[in-house]
Amino acid sequence: MISSYFKILLVVLLFTSCDLLTTRTPEEPLKPGTGNIPATSPQILFQNFKTSLEDKILENYLSCFVDSSFLKKKFLFIPATGSITQYPVLNSWNFNSERQYLNNLKAQGVTLSVNFTNNVNTPLGDSAIYALDYSINISSNNLTFAGPYSGSALFKIFLDSRNQWVIVDWQDIKKENLNCWSDLKGRTY
Repeated sequence: MISSYFKILLVVLLFTSCDLLTTRTPEEPLKPGTGNIPATSPQILFQNFKTSLEDKILENYLSCFVDSSFLKKKFLFIPATGSITQYPVLNSWNFNSERQYLNNLKAQGVTLSVNFTNNVNTPLGDSAIYALDYSINISSNNLTFAGPYSGSALFKIFLDSRNQWVIVDWQDIKKENLNCWSDLKGRTY
């Protein structure tokens, strides 16, 4: 007799405490992300760089930069001359600053597009120097970030031990009195 009461009590507890018979709210489907293709060529590296910025995918963005586990070099960002005085944080910019910069852009909910033009490359064996012009357009409710940014950049890229191209040095160059990438980084940080 006790065992049948126990079984009934157990069944009642299960049904009342766990909501076993109710349907759950469906989860949103995963948004299709852009896969980060191993950067086995400089073209793939810069495509990954552009896409990771536009999609604001931190892991893909950071994978474009040198990792000292695979290449005994350290990332260096050289800001545009006029921007350093306005944004002193640019003087000590490093890999972690890149992480914070993209996280802050993401947190602001900005929409951005990046275009590279006038690409000139100088291959140096297991490294290369890429000179290019860029334009960035940012849409945001925060007027601090919104607007166009343009300038030139010199990227020194290297082939690491995984046989992937990575950015080691990045020099930003301001054009005329236009806002450049250094200004965007300084404002975002």
